[in-house]
Amino acid sequence: MPDSYRPSIRLRRVARTLREWRVPTGLQSGEVAAKAGWSTAKQSRLENATQPITPADVMTLALLYDIAEPVRDKVFRATLAAQERGWWEQIEKEALAEDVLSYVELESEASKVLSFKIDLIDGLLQTAEYTAAIARSALPHVSEELVQHRVEARMKRQSRVEDGDPIQIAAVMTEAALRLTVGGPGVMRRQLGRLVSLSTLPNVDLRVICSGSGAYPAMGTPFSILSFANQESDVGYIEMANKGVYLEEAEDIERYTLNFAGLQEVALSPKDSIELISTIGSSLED
Repeated sequence: MPDSYRPSIRLRRVARTLREWRVPTGLQSGEVAAKAGWSTAKQSRLENATQPITPADVMTLALLYDIAEPVRDKVFRATLAAQERGWWEQIEKEALAEDVLSYVELESEASKVLSFKIDLIDGLLQTAEYTAAIARSALPHVSEELVQHRVEARMKRQSRVEDGDPIQIAAVMTEAALRLTVGGPGVMRRQLGRLVSLSTLPNVDLRVICSGSGAYPAMGTPFSILSFANQESDVGYIEMANKGVYLEEAEDIERYTLNFAGLQEVALSPKDSIELISTIGSSLED
């Protein structure tokens, strides 16, 4: 494959499934390849997502492994969907770093996200001018054109918040995130107003850990957990400056889910959180 080939998150999940199908059979890759009528190299590439996986490949292996029809059809449909280009593949290349591209792709399929932020507002809840202010503060500095591309990408992500099948958002943030006047008082006041507006949506749960709360779970570690309606396993994501760490082991997901529940307990109630957000917003003047 060309050096530019980059398997999507969806294709990597399909590849992992193909490996999981083979292992219980006791067959080696070469034996499977011979039965399927292709090379051992292709079998390896399919199981590692280092070449495109077609629905025909999936069907061939499903029949070979005698996979139950409902399971087979689910993976077949996932492979069809993986061939469709997402909006994130059509934007300016530098608008999203490669690691963020993977997260955005997962987010586009998720039915629910648990989000904990320490010093900023979650990307799904940001205003365009707040996003732009963050982009302009990044080092090394980027062009104004790239700032606008990043804003555009962020706004496209937010279509999931209010579309016909909206993503469920449970967000916890610290009071510090509300008091940092990102972009200046006016920008921040409008950002806080946006939070108040979004809090009225049935799919949005916002909570704030106030400054007087003391120590709290997962202190110093912003993270997200994505859940999926199609029974795919949850995926966790821990943010860093220019990349992130993905969590897929059940033990890790359980630990961070427990910590998120603890964060919600420490935080103010949704009603009290919105009152605090409104109070801080009303104190800001241009």
